[in-house]
Amino acid sequence: MGNEEKQTDAESDSRFRASGREAIKENVAAAFEQARHNIAIFSPVLDANYFNNSRVIDALAKLCTGGRPNRVRILVQRGDETIRHNGRITDLAQRLSDFVELKQLGEGAGSYSEMFIVIDRDGYLRQPDSEKAECLVDFSASHEVGALSQKFEKLWERSEAIPGLHVLGLGR
Repeated sequence: MGNEEKQTDAESDSRFRASGREAIKENVAAAFEQARHNIAIFSPVLDANYFNNSRVIDALAKLCTGGRPNRVRILVQRGDETIRHNGRITDLAQRLSDFVELKQLGEGAGSYSEMFIVIDRDGYLRQPDSEKAECLVDFSASHEVGALSQKFEKLWERSEAIPGLHVLGLGR
């Protein structure tokens, strides 16, 4: 799986560092394929290399059509740029809007450089600086996911619809 280093950590034997764009892309797809009910994504802007590909879209579509109460929430800072460079995710959010929500941070919510994904409150992928191709991954870290989940929920509360993203309300 590309440039991955196993990180030794007394708290979590399953945590590792993924380095390089291809390693991150592989682990984003693997995370989505493992999801059973919920995915929460926060990023300044969705990196099309990681998110706008068939493997990710197929995993998201499978999750969304696999039963309820499955849910995918995507929160970005720059909604216009995300829509412009991620047509597949945008199309999915429009077609399956009952399951996939794509929003942007509201005015005054701050500026962030990190990207993180929370999977079923069991695992995560966290890129502390979205400009650097390095992230921490742990798909069985329920004790560590709580802080990221809380952070996502607080940011989600301050989110708003992305202008120009028209949802169709289909999927249920």
